[in-house]
Amino acid sequence: MESHFKKVYREIRSFLEKPNEILYIVHTTVGAITVARFRYEEELSYVFLEGNDENGKFRFVGFSEAQLATFAFELRPKSAGKNSTIGFHQSASDDVP
Repeated sequence: MESHFKKVYREIRSFLEKPNEILYIVHTTVGAITVARFRYEEELSYVFLEGNDENGKFRFVGFSEAQLATFAFELRPKSAGKNSTIGFHQSASDDVP
């Protein structure tokens, strides 16, 4: 059975026109982390986040899938210019009532 984390992550990326140009920010119990890499440990059902916290300090933290599912996340364009936007595939809007 595929993990919930993998399903959600794949689904989010499928909505985005340029998923590699997006910052993933997860608001965890230890603060917001701008994720450089997600690492999923299937046997443990743990997700490890590598990235920087809001102070710019490198973090390597792990959470169970169940715990990670309770955290808010946000997407931001990597280029922080005024005209930066997140592009969604047109088909993604069809699914939202």
